[in-house]
Amino acid sequence: MYPVLFKLGPLTIYTYGFFVLLGVIITYWLSLKETAWQGIDKNSFSNLFFWTIIFSFVGARFLYIVVEWRIFVEYPLRVVLGRSGFVFYGGVIGGLLALYVLVKKYNLKFLKVADILALYIPLGHAIGRIGCFCYGCCYGRPTDSWIGIQFPPHSPAGILGTKVIPTQLISLFFLLIIFFILLNIKRRKKFNGQIFLSYLVIYGIFRFIIEFFRGDPRGYIWIFSTSQWISIIVVVLSVYYWLRSRKTLHRE
Repeated sequence: MYPVLFKLGPLTIYTYGFFVLLGVIITYWLSLKETAWQGIDKNSFSNLFFWTIIFSFVGARFLYIVVEWRIFVEYPLRVVLGRSGFVFYGGVIGGLLALYVLVKKYNLKFLKVADILALYIPLGHAIGRIGCFCYGCCYGRPTDSWIGIQFPPHSPAGILGTKVIPTQLISLFFLLIIFFILLNIKRRKKFNGQIFLSYLVIYGIFRFIIEFFRGDPRGYIWIFSTSQWISIIVVVLSVYYWLRSRKTLHRE
């Protein structure tokens, strides 16, 4: 594992932050190219993307604080300023709220823009998971099987002192699969929101399953983790809106 990518004098470039940033940049670059084909003003989209990303990180950190409030109460500065400590679904919620407000400001269609972003978010997310693996966060449950990986003792996963399931790499693999599935859906797209809703359904199902193999602090409500409950809500709502959109399309 390589938590530190390289150093430039007093400046330390952390692998986790580098790959998260790289994922954001690639998502933005590919989305911007898509806007040119969709006839959306690039400046408007760039401003929209910037603030959506900002509120995504705010939402991801906020949900982590909600889930791990005991740690926050004991170490508030470490939680707020730490390199890790983000819940992806919090980022989705925060980003969608910001996106919904901003598309109205720029007089754009929410579902049209959401389709563009949803297409490339899995790719950016997959790149970010490389950073998770190098840092040792978002790790899996302890295991004695061949798939297990022993992380360095100073890493979050290494504190356990045993091999763990590399859920970061499993997530990376399936996020790439989701990306290619969405590319295929794009070629046959029939209504605005189809890619967006497909992403929410497919990722929601995957996230619900992978949560059973996660070993880092999850925050549980009854038998499921917070992310699993959110996955259930996301999948149910997305399927509902998918069916409603298809019914509307058939009536036209």
